[in-house]
Amino acid sequence: MSSAAKAEDKGSFGEQGQFIFGADRVFSPFAYTSNSYGEPGGNVTVNGTSTSFLWGGNGIAGGAANGNQFVAGNPNFYSAPRVGFDYTIIPHLTIGGELFAWFTLGGSTSTPTGNGTSVSGPNPSGNEFGIAPRVGYIIGLTDILSVWLRGGFSYYVANTSSNNNANGNCNTNGSLNTFGIDLDPQLVISPIPHFAFLAGPTLDWGFTGGYSVTAPTDQSCNRAVTTSGNYNAVNFSLNAGLIGWL
Repeated sequence: MSSAAKAEDKGSFGEQGQFIFGADRVFSPFAYTSNSYGEPGGNVTVNGTSTSFLWGGNGIAGGAANGNQFVAGNPNFYSAPRVGFDYTIIPHLTIGGELFAWFTLGGSTSTPTGNGTSVSGPNPSGNEFGIAPRVGYIIGLTDILSVWLRGGFSYYVANTSSNNNANGNCNTNGSLNTFGIDLDPQLVISPIPHFAFLAGPTLDWGFTGGYSVTAPTDQSCNRAVTTSGNYNAVNFSLNAGLIGWL
């Protein structure tokens, strides 16, 4: 009876009725991503590896649509931190998901013209959003250690706009989206009640998606050309995060 009371007081991870909240993929000591863009002349593949704390990216920007950079910033969908929400509907079984958002707030670039003056223009702007519903199963090993097996689907979308001349009236606009599956088993280390560290591998496969880029053909912006095609990505990484539960 004494042991049962202690377990109940601690709120052992995985009991029925727990609301679990946290930050996933906060630290990534290693991440590898392969992005593939379908273009008229054949697929363009952009590969990269990275190490990151709080943010990471290695190759979605650029490399597609005849060299046009169509996503602003550093937008690797899978390496960015995100918030997670889960609920144990029965002992050990969880349902929930992750939410991710990124967007620019503005800025400008000043370029010297060579005669003592300069020309200023707005920086590229962009936004990204993602949602990843999932299910999980918690396996308790000790009072401190558990394994949380997680998997589900994800959908991400990004949009951008960049200026092609000093007047700011000649834009290149782009969009990118992908839908895929995610496998995310995590080791749960709980040194104190209702709080834990997460660490483990993740495998993300964005197996279907697409991109579209509309760009002017000259500085006068009298004519624009749209390039579009398929997009898919594979990501493997080692990640760490934090969770708490009520």
